[in-house]
Amino acid sequence: MSVKVPTRLDKFELGKQAALDGDLDKAREYLHPLAEAAPYHPAAFFLCQIESKKGILNNCEKYCLTFLAKHPQHAGMRTISALLQIAKGDLNQAENELKIALNTNPKHNRALKVRQQVGWLRKQGEARDALEVLDSKHLSKLSRLKAGRQLKKITPADDWDNHELQAKIAFFHNSGDMRRALRNFDPELIEKAVELGYCTWPKKIQNYVKGKNILDVGCGFGGYAFGYLCAGARSYTGIDPAMLLEEKRMRNKRIRQWVEVPKTAKEIANAIEDIELLQTSTSDLVGQNTYDIVCLHNVTEHLTDIRSVFADISKLVNKNGKLIFLHHNFYGWSGHHMAPHNPSVLDTSNPEHKKFFDWNHISILKELPEDHYLYTNLNRIRISELRELTQEFFDIKIWDHRPSPDSVLQRMTPEITKKVEGILPDITTNELETNAVFCVAGAR
Repeated sequence: MSVKVPTRLDKFELGKQAALDGDLDKAREYLHPLAEAAPYHPAAFFLCQIESKKGILNNCEKYCLTFLAKHPQHAGMRTISALLQIAKGDLNQAENELKIALNTNPKHNRALKVRQQVGWLRKQGEARDALEVLDSKHLSKLSRLKAGRQLKKITPADDWDNHELQAKIAFFHNSGDMRRALRNFDPELIEKAVELGYCTWPKKIQNYVKGKNILDVGCGFGGYAFGYLCAGARSYTGIDPAMLLEEKRMRNKRIRQWVEVPKTAKEIANAIEDIELLQTSTSDLVGQNTYDIVCLHNVTEHLTDIRSVFADISKLVNKNGKLIFLHHNFYGWSGHHMAPHNPSVLDTSNPEHKKFFDWNHISILKELPEDHYLYTNLNRIRISELRELTQEFFDIKIWDHRPSPDSVLQRMTPEITKKVEGILPDITTNELETNAVFCVAGAR
């Protein structure tokens, strides 16, 4: 029996289909020999198409020129050529390539997307130029004002909380008063806020805080200040009775470690007009000021006299203001606030881990001394109790249970549930599976 040997056409069709399916290895197997033999062959295009979609451009350049010399109006290869120009930093030539592609096919999806990418890259270049102006101390106030207005026109990336340049763009884009923004602008502190993870929470509640005067209760060491300003807050007041105003240390949210920072809380508050950082509590502020939004990020679980704090907040929030908090549920997997914080770092040979993991912190609570962290720093409030307390002082608009990740939920067993129910008969699986509660409540 004879075995059919794939013809050149067969190999091309197999390689083309592999490219369309996203199978890079198989596409290369069939298309590379054909493209090497004839760079103007369609095999060269489909090889470049899958490689460029995988972010591999170094092999495409040698095919592009030859292919386009024979097929100058080919929209797909013109788009790949545009990507090559972008990689070289030549946005003008990239636009020329895309113009040819879209003249040939005005609805070419990839060309349209790459044109958007070029526009975005141009805006990033404009942003860098404007920021250079702001960094130049000798330029006039008018030049700085023009630079700030240029930045305001630029839309930051969706994940601006993770990128220093994008956070600086967001700072101006979200600002409601350019002159105030220029007075408040401190690029080093914005960079530090991004690096340490202090922009993420303000970004999540940006729709609530933009243009508002913020009171951040239990703010720690003031790290969130610039996160809120980047999210568009008009002003930020952070209070915490444990705040050390003279220390240049702050907790890195990303790696859960204390790190050095360039300025103390006192220096930040003195230098930035719309940031106030106070070593105080809510009771000391009552009667002095009111705020549009009062925020507590993973603070409610630590308040030993939470009723008094909520009563104070009800007097500190404006008539049309809101209370916003994220509550870390004590009865969830990581509610103990001790190691391990998640299953990925669980070490079952570690006796401290074994003491608290898999909801065991609920079972051993009565065995712990009164001066243990679970007693001194956590109020162990139930979710239902927290809701009732919130309703006592505010009108709840949003009450959202945030479940633990699947890696946690997979560890729940009937034996664990039964063990916890023996201690708390009214506990529900939902409460055990809830990692946090997000609440938005209106003032009365």
